[in-house]
Amino acid sequence: MIGIDLRPPKTDAPIQFEQIDLGEEASCRQLYELLRDKKPQALVHLAFVIDPQRTGVLDVDRMWQINVAGTARVMEAITEANRNIDDGVRQFIFPSSVSAYGSDLPGPVVEDYPLEGHTLPYAIHKRESDEVVQQRAPALRSCSAYTLRHAHFRRSDGGELLNGGVPGTPNGIGSRAARMRQENKRLPCMLPYGQQYLDNQIQFVHIR
Repeated sequence: MIGIDLRPPKTDAPIQFEQIDLGEEASCRQLYELLRDKKPQALVHLAFVIDPQRTGVLDVDRMWQINVAGTARVMEAITEANRNIDDGVRQFIFPSSVSAYGSDLPGPVVEDYPLEGHTLPYAIHKRESDEVVQQRAPALRSCSAYTLRHAHFRRSDGGELLNGGVPGTPNGIGSRAARMRQENKRLPCMLPYGQQYLDNQIQFVHIR
């Protein structure tokens, strides 16, 4: 297994780590050469700036380069790696998000519901990345593309992996947030006024 990221992972798992910044144009060539040399059967594209505070990527344009343009670079690298070889990448898996649908849903929706994520950079970037995958999938050269629009994940302790908005977790990197976590304090979760909003249910996937 080969892991690619900006920084080495904090894990004891037997992973070969390659430092590549998908926000840079040069990453396309780097990833192509890695795919050409290692010949993996599948690529799971998890790279995405979800929490700007935790990752330190605060500039929205930089986020877009990693999230949206980075997705296009990954798919371009697969296309080139598969150009002249028979044992190239056969599966490309992209975790999108229900956020790509937007927040103004009439109720439960199916896969072909229009993607209308707006306002929040996370939702906009998930929508645009989802659209990139749809547009580029036919050119992947014998590689199947899978898009997973999953709900938010929850840990055993009730924490939310994507953000702390619902449980009110102070997830900033500053001293005040650290002190609030140490004192087990929570932040308020603001909701629009009206019973229809209170009746809404939020879906989660347990991490186990």
